[in-house]
Amino acid sequence: GVSENISIYKSISSGEGNYMLIEKVKVSDHVEIEYSLSGTASEYTLLFVHGLGSNLNQFIPQQQYFAQNYRVLLISLRGHGNSPAPLNPTQADYTINKMARDVQSLLTHLDIKKVHFVGNSLGGLIGYELLELDHGLLSSLTTFGTTPMLHSSSFTTRTLLTMHRFLGPKGIAWLIGISASQDKAVRTRLKPMYEMVSKDALEMITMNIADYDYMDTICRHNIPMMVIRGGLDKWINKNLGPVLEIMEQKPFFELVEIPNAGHFANMENPSDFNEILGGFLIKQSIRNYL
Repeated sequence: GVSENISIYKSISSGEGNYMLIEKVKVSDHVEIEYSLSGTASEYTLLFVHGLGSNLNQFIPQQQYFAQNYRVLLISLRGHGNSPAPLNPTQADYTINKMARDVQSLLTHLDIKKVHFVGNSLGGLIGYELLELDHGLLSSLTTFGTTPMLHSSSFTTRTLLTMHRFLGPKGIAWLIGISASQDKAVRTRLKPMYEMVSKDALEMITMNIADYDYMDTICRHNIPMMVIRGGLDKWINKNLGPVLEIMEQKPFFELVEIPNAGHFANMENPSDFNEILGGFLIKQSIRNYL
């Protein structure tokens, strides 16, 4: 049986007293996932998945915007937000595959058979993994702050791990609070999210995503894909550059740039982000009816 706890959290996104319903479901023996499902009874569900260290609160601006026309599903990955970390976790508990299977289990529980997937950073990798696991699940795949291929040097990985171990979630949250974005309001909203992440999740996921390659997955599947590139997201853009030439040969691929946004484009420039995503989704609806 599936166990569920329902609790209400005040929305942190606006001062208008908006509330969001957040529920929890057990997706495997030792893992519960928190999620928020809202919006209209549309045949289309938009699934938003955050990056490493963040949680479902990252996408409150999108939930409020898109819930008028779609069902909108936000989740917190294992070890993030109020989704508990596995007991005595090993690195194998935090693979992209394990986290993607959590998402699959949640969708099965909610009886959602198709999603338009939107992922930031690590969330984008989970989208690629879901495409590999069950390509029929995704109606479209939008990523931002994500590169489908990364081969980090062992020096870079060791440096990141040392920083995570030394600072811990509270220290990383402090660092995020002073440096994650050029927008002070965005940094202020990100800080409490990073304070909630499990230390093990930070370290083990960092190790698991140091070296990966989803280019074969992308080449084999022809679903509509969009990459939203934040002009200020320098490190991702440097790694994204070489793979875009291959991606741009895909039949239903779009690349859109938001010049004045960084790694967290959906928070830094929500109006442009929502408009770009909304336009992309309308195109998919038209394509489905033709």
